[in-house]
Amino acid sequence: MAKNSSLGVAAPRPAIYLLKSVQDALRAELDKALAPLALTPPQMAVLSALSSRPQLSNAELARAVFVKPQSMVPVLQLLESRGWIARRRASTGRTMPTELTPEGRDRLKASRVATNEIEAHMLASLSSKDKLRLRELLEHCLESLRPNQG
Repeated sequence: MAKNSSLGVAAPRPAIYLLKSVQDALRAELDKALAPLALTPPQMAVLSALSSRPQLSNAELARAVFVKPQSMVPVLQLLESRGWIARRRASTGRTMPTELTPEGRDRLKASRVATNEIEAHMLASLSSKDKLRLRELLEHCLESLRPNQG
């Protein structure tokens, strides 16, 4: 806790600061865990998105992993050059639906093992009830920040 200098008591850090600090620490751990797999967290996010929703276009993938479409192009080119994804030109338009290759599925499986270990370590001191409550609270925060869907 931070000290409130005017009162001499510890003031709680703002939740937004704590969330950003957790995000930064988590990103550092993910970078470290995924490096031996030659993956970055954004690349893993692409593989994960394609695992659950094959045939996404560049723009759809960009939205799914929270980057701009122009940022997705080099990511997809790299994943394709490594043989982890396959893209083909659609019969109409300029979209190039993308799917995981068997090598991409293997890479994703290995990355999930690594990320599951990080999550387990991060939550190890929480009870099952607290883990569930944390998930519920984070889902609530996420829903509160999303634009109205209807």
